[in-house]
Amino acid sequence: MGCPEIEALVKYWNYIHKATARALKAAPQEQFDFQPKPDMMSLGKLVQHFAQAEVALVRTALVGSYQKNEIDLTGKSPDEIAEIFDAKHRELMAEVSELTAEQLPEQVEFAGHQLRRIDLLRATVEHEIHHRGQLYTYLHLVDVTPPPLH
Repeated sequence: MGCPEIEALVKYWNYIHKATARALKAAPQEQFDFQPKPDMMSLGKLVQHFAQAEVALVRTALVGSYQKNEIDLTGKSPDEIAEIFDAKHRELMAEVSELTAEQLPEQVEFAGHQLRRIDLLRATVEHEIHHRGQLYTYLHLVDVTPPPLH
């Protein structure tokens, strides 16, 4: 039997993920160089960031120390990036689903801080939601109507 806390987190995360993947597919590749301000990520970097960050953050939570698992998405279309994001997400959620209740409070190291494994996983979902809001703003700025959130 699985851990109810993890089951609830994965169910919620999968729901969030579907909306994010729809938004990634809406990003026009010809606008990937768009930056609202020079010190902000370009649209292309933002689209790539979702899959790259999810892999690094979840692997860190699973392993217990910082894991830099960048995926090279250079030259990939929004649809290709969304497909990779979906595939990696399924892999990661399968691994997260194997965690036990006893493992959730264990300390992991991330960015020089010690935090509970479950807290890093929750922060990863929050990170995705944060950047999805940013992506919706970018889409509006390049005159693309974002897909419905729900």
